[in-house]
Amino acid sequence: MSPERVLQELADQQLINDKQRAGIQTIEDHKLFSAHWELRSLLYVGILLFTTGTGWLIYKYIDQIGHTFLIIALSVLCAASFAFAVRNKGPFTRGRSYSRSPFGDYALLLACLLFLSLEGYLQYQYTIFGTRYGLVTFLPAILFLSLAYLFDHRGVLAMGLTALISWIGVTVRPLEFYFKGNLKDMTVLLSALALSIFLMVGALMLDRQRIKPHFTITTLGFAGNLLLVALLAGLFNFENLHLQFALALAVVCAGFDWYARRERSFLFLLMSTFYGYIGATYLVFHYLHLRDEATYLYWLITGIGVTVYLSANRKIDAVPGVKSEEG
Repeated sequence: MSPERVLQELADQQLINDKQRAGIQTIEDHKLFSAHWELRSLLYVGILLFTTGTGWLIYKYIDQIGHTFLIIALSVLCAASFAFAVRNKGPFTRGRSYSRSPFGDYALLLACLLFLSLEGYLQYQYTIFGTRYGLVTFLPAILFLSLAYLFDHRGVLAMGLTALISWIGVTVRPLEFYFKGNLKDMTVLLSALALSIFLMVGALMLDRQRIKPHFTITTLGFAGNLLLVALLAGLFNFENLHLQFALALAVVCAGFDWYARRERSFLFLLMSTFYGYIGATYLVFHYLHLRDEATYLYWLITGIGVTVYLSANRKIDAVPGVKSEEG
């Protein structure tokens, strides 16, 4: 309902007089409009476009630009961005901390993206890590996770977690710069399960110690998705272990459902429902071999059931899932 209509309703019910209505209308007409999130979005998009354009420039005109000049240019830009972020870094605290400049967070994000471009280019052109492909993702993972906690930057935290998850696949199967088989390989699968559990335990321990508690949801989100994807992969690819993976998936989904209700976070409720439904559906079709009408009936009933369940719990996060720093 628009402010004008609200004022009209209040006036019609004689809850405010004409003078009060005019005063409120004047304030409403002249109040400032916040463009905070619009500007933040534009800055993030600008950084992504800049780094994407840099990569395209390298690919398209490398012969004309020259390797040495390109390395120097990327190094200078990366160092300058890091220097700006460090210079404007706020004091470290266990809770939230903020940069002294409104552009400090963006400078750090740009520096990290440029670092990835520089590292990838050096590995591709000069193979500075040799055949130790795991270092290509392990070093950024450690660097970004450290910077995320030092600078209190959840975007860099997400980059670090992504690099760490990629490192597991690369170090276990260092075939080329791409993965073959990935979670179809039991070693990779077990590594993914171990990493996800490690990240989840670490996140909960840090949350208990009130060290950057606002990072907990981000870390649990990444680790939880990795854990559930790995369990589904085990269920799909290892028929001799169906029972074990099915039980583990059910326990994890139940755990996320409990955690979602405790922390009032719809994200984890959605994760437990989505992955649990996929796993249950796979088992039903794998063992019951539903056909024709039974298949349609299954999709209809379960689809309605899941929709009703999520709709009934859609307001679970009426209270924010992230704990307050004082709590």
